[in-house]
Formats: sequence, C-alpha cells, structure tokens
Amino acid sequence: MKFIFSGLIGALTGACAVLLHNSYPPLGAFLSVLGTFTALWSVGRKFGKRSYKILAAALWLFVFYIGSNLGAGGELLVQGDNAGSTLLFFGVITLIVAIVLPA
Repeated sequence: MKFIFSGLIGALTGACAVLLHNSYPPLGAFLSVLGTFTALWSVGRKFGKRSYKILAAALWLFVFYIGSNLGAGGELLVQGDNAGSTLLFFGVITLIVAIVLPA
C-alpha cells in the first residue's frame, strides 16, 4: 500500500508540475519545483524509507517524459523553451536533493 501511495504522489506531483510550469512563466516553474520537493520530502517523512522517494521520483520523471512527447493530436505539454528547460534542470536537481536528504 505504501508503494501505491508513494507512486500516486509522484505521478500527481509530476502532472501538477507539468501543467503548472508554463502558466505564470517565472512563478509557475518555481512553484512546480517547490511542490515537487515538498511532496517527495513528505513521502520520505511519512514512510521513512528512501525507496519510496525513489519510486515517487521515478514516476515524476515518467510523467515529465510523457508530457514532453507529442500526443495523438500533436500537442506538447513541456516545450523546449526556457520554462520547460528550467523545469527539467531544477526538477531533476530537486529530485536528487529530496532523495538524498535523510528520511
């Protein structure tokens, strides 16, 4: 059950980050990264194991990957502009920092 819950948290956080990062250009990416860190940190605090944080981070990256590919109608949620690159760079750094922090 803990794996399912941490996976859902990672996927929902990734979806929120993908949808929010481009809404208000400097503020949206910052809120996405801050929300990602808070969610992964809280998963670690709740369950006390690093493996749950790794699972949540992997699903966050999976949702980011899906959002950065073309959809059936040719839509692209994460573009290769400044906001998308910022989310990728700072999001991955945030995931690494959140995983490395002690549970």
